[in-house]
Amino acid sequence: MRSLLTVLLIFLVVVFCGCSSIVKVNEESLEKGKEKIVYNKKHYPQRIINYNSRDEKQEFIYDKPPQRIVAVWQDTIELLLALGIGDRIVAGMGVPDKKYILPEYQHQYEKIPYTSLENLDVETIMMMEPDFIIGWYSTFAAKVLRSTEFWQQRKVNTYITPSSRTSVYKHKLEDEYSYILDMGKIFDKNEKAQQLVAQMQNEIDFVTAKTAKTGQRPRAVIMEFLGKDIRVYGEKTLAGDILTSLGGDLIAKNNTLSLEQLVDLDPDVIFLVIIERNYGEEKTFLDRVCKNKALSHLRCVRNKRVYPVHLYAVYSSGIRTYDGIKIMAHGLYPELYKEK
Repeated sequence: MRSLLTVLLIFLVVVFCGCSSIVKVNEESLEKGKEKIVYNKKHYPQRIINYNSRDEKQEFIYDKPPQRIVAVWQDTIELLLALGIGDRIVAGMGVPDKKYILPEYQHQYEKIPYTSLENLDVETIMMMEPDFIIGWYSTFAAKVLRSTEFWQQRKVNTYITPSSRTSVYKHKLEDEYSYILDMGKIFDKNEKAQQLVAQMQNEIDFVTAKTAKTGQRPRAVIMEFLGKDIRVYGEKTLAGDILTSLGGDLIAKNNTLSLEQLVDLDPDVIFLVIIERNYGEEKTFLDRVCKNKALSHLRCVRNKRVYPVHLYAVYSSGIRTYDGIKIMAHGLYPELYKEK
């Protein structure tokens, strides 16, 4: 009995010490955040049109830049790091491993008090006293982090990344641009946000200008393995919009594809999407195409034009949209980048 009580006591000490250390770090970061934040008061109040949990447009008012941020999924975390406000993130969730964060931001990422692939529970998040929560539409489901209304009643502003909304008919590059620019407005980092968007637009302009006279339109398929099935990223997806914006011909538009249909299409290029749980296993999935006897006669296999692309670069991708643009541009027009 005594040994059982001892074990229970040790367990409780560990739990309470662990919880108190997180809260303590967050309290210290709040004080530092108050000291460091400099912004132009003339830019506030800032009014941002976003969405609530019912997928309705709503105006959110910011009297000043948020100071304590909970960010969910890689795109939100990396965008905030790119804007230079990583020291305001009290919890960053949804990243499988630090190595998937851009190298230039990994040091900032390590300083976030709490990071994990898994979400914290709502009670712990409330203890962190955030004033801003940003995530995907699914983040604000009742069984995840509660609704946007739940947080607004507690004076916490929320932001749903536009391209994560399932009701959207077509996801476009403009969704990512507006998302980045919104963050620039909210945090008074307009110049940096505009630079990030311009970098993407300039890459697309470079490609379209170089290919305008040739009329070249490489035939491409964007696909993902779902078990034995093949999921297609068609014209309504962000990935599809990136490819067509670069002048590629998106030849698979249905939701699914069979091996036989893929053989019939015989694309010039395949972009193979790798989802979060398969990061690091790119070769395994490439081999499913390149070493499959049924696909050995595809021109893209013969010419070694099958390219992996991480999901974070083509879905609600934020600043990583630039990665998606570059991967597809290089895959569609390798000759352009030999000249560059």
